[in-house]
Amino acid sequence: MSETTDTFEPVVVPPHTHVRFATQHKDEEVLLVVRRVLITQFPWVINTIIFSLLALFLNIFLQDILTTNQLIVLDLFSFFFIFSYAWVNYLLWYFTIGLVTNERIIDLDFYHLVYKEFSATTIRKVSDITTKVGGFLGSIFNYGNVYVKTQGFQQDIEFEDVRHPQDVVKLINSLMKRNHREGVVE
Repeated sequence: MSETTDTFEPVVVPPHTHVRFATQHKDEEVLLVVRRVLITQFPWVINTIIFSLLALFLNIFLQDILTTNQLIVLDLFSFFFIFSYAWVNYLLWYFTIGLVTNERIIDLDFYHLVYKEFSATTIRKVSDITTKVGGFLGSIFNYGNVYVKTQGFQQDIEFEDVRHPQDVVKLINSLMKRNHREGVVE
């Protein structure tokens, strides 16, 4: 019978040494940064394009009705609205992230620019990990949701629409096995 050695090897990506966050511990390494895949951002990108085209056509039709100064004000308002819409959606996508470190799993969700939700748990407290890939686009582009359940009544963590969710689960499972083998105590 052959013996297998269980050595810990991070999966998915090399360590993100350049990623730092406010509550990071001294010896804590960021192993994975996840955020929604770009294809899920198409609705607001398409809306931005439609709003821009609408503003352009509206400008063409109103040039005979409105004065030049009125058109400039209308264009400035349209530009401000469209740019603000796109910028806010980009920021919400960019700053809503999940982190997997060698010690913890962290989920930072921004719902509006002024409302954020921070959830974190240690690897040791993870009791169950579930991945769900659904829909046509999720199957084609291999993205889905990862749900991390913790022991007791603590808040659960979810990473929505992340690329290669099975690899995220594989990384967390390997961290759990390593912590179990090492008998990590909080």
